[in-house]
Amino acid sequence: MAKHNPYQTNTGIHIEWFTVKRSTIYALAFSAIGLFGAGIYGYFEVFGDPEPDVEQVSETDHTARFLDLDGTVKVRHSGTYEWVNATLAMGLNREDTIRTLGGSTAQVRLFDGTEYLLKPDSILVIEEAYEDPETKATNVAVKLESGQISLNTPRRNVPGSRSDVVTPGAEASFDENTTADVSFDTSTRMTGFTILRGGSAVRSGNNQVRLSASQAVEVDANSRFTDIIELPGVPLLIQPANLEILAVSKTTEFKWNPVEGVRKYNVVLGRSPNFLDPILESNISGESIFHARLEPGTYFWQVTAIDGDGRRGAPSSLAKFTVRKVVNRTASLALTVFKPSVSLDGLVTVQGRTDVNSVVTVDYGMGDDRVQVKSDGTFIYRFLVTSAGRHRVVVKARARDGGGVAEKTVYADTGTD
Repeated sequence: MAKHNPYQTNTGIHIEWFTVKRSTIYALAFSAIGLFGAGIYGYFEVFGDPEPDVEQVSETDHTARFLDLDGTVKVRHSGTYEWVNATLAMGLNREDTIRTLGGSTAQVRLFDGTEYLLKPDSILVIEEAYEDPETKATNVAVKLESGQISLNTPRRNVPGSRSDVVTPGAEASFDENTTADVSFDTSTRMTGFTILRGGSAVRSGNNQVRLSASQAVEVDANSRFTDIIELPGVPLLIQPANLEILAVSKTTEFKWNPVEGVRKYNVVLGRSPNFLDPILESNISGESIFHARLEPGTYFWQVTAIDGDGRRGAPSSLAKFTVRKVVNRTASLALTVFKPSVSLDGLVTVQGRTDVNSVVTVDYGMGDDRVQVKSDGTFIYRFLVTSAGRHRVVVKARARDGGGVAEKTVYADTGTD
């Protein structure tokens, strides 16, 4: 007699039973879900609507940063209502607002190299700051809502780059290598533009004027321009020269070249380049002034010409010098300067060689400018001239200990056959 098989149906079909672990079921289920999701993704990648083209604008992590803060400076970040205390570590971005309270000041640098010095009781908004990803042209713009700023624009290597300042009554686009002042008086609604170096196009309503170096203009609330004002020239400092090292003495004489048509000069001397707490500030009619004994340390000085109407011109180049108890007089330095080369667009290149550890400066009529000396003693300096003729270039090499000084004068001939 056959035994009963519990796994055999009445139809005679034999069924094989087996067990499946729960973990295996979960694995199979998740695999199926994954395949389904991948299929949907692939479908939309092939047949779905393409993403719209979006103009890419390149921005740095922070559009701007503080270079210097003095006093109470507040910042209101974009999208917020709270004013917070500014710090040197703070990053600034588009649509951030900076405010200087009382006698405070703030120095700001945008990513393109444009620098702004906010004077006391001023409000400045960063409106634009970006770089075109294709052309690499930069576009920066700030809005001065009240107060006064001084600005410096950098040299631009890409055509189409812009640096603008807007006020409630006017706007200006500044050339490269421009130093300027901009002011806006909320009580009178007057905007002022002063170009110390460089140039600018100023617009208000349907009116526009072009300003060059040592020129100023004002714009009223009705977009009317005043006549362009001619400012005094720029003094050239003679002594102490930039980077000079002096021994302690009973008096120190400060001298500069005269400026035509000037009634007086403002002379300022201090421990910092911002002259926030000057040791000396005086208006005199001559071209020199003596100051009593200066203690050992580092000093900065600057001179500004003032005309008969009280208008100030551009300040001289800043000169930095050091006073020491003892100055070692080393042997004379070796200095060789080759004849400058001039390109068709007016770029002058000055090359030379000196002692490795010396400090080299070049003056082509704008004051001493320091030049980097390479490890082999060679140096290269370039500057741009816009007028034809013979341009005098004075190159000086100084020992770092304040000792020997060597000086050479060469000439760059431009636009002559």
